[in-house]
Amino acid sequence: MFFAQIDQLLSSRELELVHRTREFCDGAFSLELQRSFIKGAPFSADWIAQWAELGMLGLQVPRELGGQGATFACKVRIAQELALHGFGAAFALNNLQGSVTRLARHGTGEQRSRLLEKMLKGRILGAPVMTEPTGGSDLGALRTTATKVDGGWLLDGSKAWITNGTLINCPLVLARVGEQPGAAGIASFLVPIATDATTVERIAINAPGARSFRSAALHFRGHFVPDWCLFNAAGEAFKFSLASINAARVHVAAMCVATLYASLCEAVQYCGERVAFGKNLLAHQGLRWELAEVSTRLEAASALVAHAVALAQNSGLTPGLAAQAKKFAIDTAVWGIEQCIRATGAVGATHELRLAMHYEEVRLAAFADGTNEILQDRIGRGLQAAYTPEAIQPKEVLP
Repeated sequence: MFFAQIDQLLSSRELELVHRTREFCDGAFSLELQRSFIKGAPFSADWIAQWAELGMLGLQVPRELGGQGATFACKVRIAQELALHGFGAAFALNNLQGSVTRLARHGTGEQRSRLLEKMLKGRILGAPVMTEPTGGSDLGALRTTATKVDGGWLLDGSKAWITNGTLINCPLVLARVGEQPGAAGIASFLVPIATDATTVERIAINAPGARSFRSAALHFRGHFVPDWCLFNAAGEAFKFSLASINAARVHVAAMCVATLYASLCEAVQYCGERVAFGKNLLAHQGLRWELAEVSTRLEAASALVAHAVALAQNSGLTPGLAAQAKKFAIDTAVWGIEQCIRATGAVGATHELRLAMHYEEVRLAAFADGTNEILQDRIGRGLQAAYTPEAIQPKEVLP
């Protein structure tokens, strides 16, 4: 089994959740992802409701609060099962699940009583809202403001590239409060958005290959947010937002590995059946070697991700390793899927296979949770701590 390294970290109950996900994906849902991609549209939102009915929006919510109480490794494996059929849908569904987890683990009693049950059932949908039109990775420079008024706050500013942005009705928004510069002046708010709200403008972002992400921009113009919606006070929100970034990077890396695995399986099957010059394509050494190289790099990426997941389970994941896993997995997946398309010829670039869909969606992973340049910088900063001379120097020096 390709995913055995992570599966061995799971309990029997968690393995059942993975099996439940596999059954959910097989058949109609998988076909829906392919058909919607061909039409240039997101998959039907009805599938989000069905995902919620399975209890998957509460995957990491403690069982005493109505969730599944699953571990990070289980979350990764479920995301991989989804990503076998479509990276975009996997990213979108897990983004919704993460919002419920944050509320259950870190929300106040009032926030949970008002929102948690409805979020578990998919009647309220949330997402982290941080990026702005003039800034992505530089969160400390955000311009959206929250001004204190009687009974709450008035939110003003613009946010962009919000996953599930066309659907969410209670995002977690980072905004600047007071006069303190940088991260010290940033707070976060749960922001209820009524269907008929006139103080919020929602604009869909139609990027090629990103339909299932349902990306959108939100523009707030004096939008009122009640006092009970304050999630992280000024000075805490920035740290809270960055606290889970390492796990998120491993999570994205794991989905990239799964999508490349699905692509390689499809390419191998096609090339094993397609005949040219009297023999199937895999019988031609040059083409066979190309796919062999894809398989080798795929196994390396999978091993790196599994190592990172195991460390994350025990709070041992370092920023450098998380960055390495994401960068290597994304680079390998984008390169590998392109090789699969080349191996299958013109058919690989059509909708007869899923390779074009996988390629279009996976390449967007490079912009989530840190670009390659940000990741390289994070890896570079940790070089002296991770690779010390003491590890190779003998205890005794020759005379």
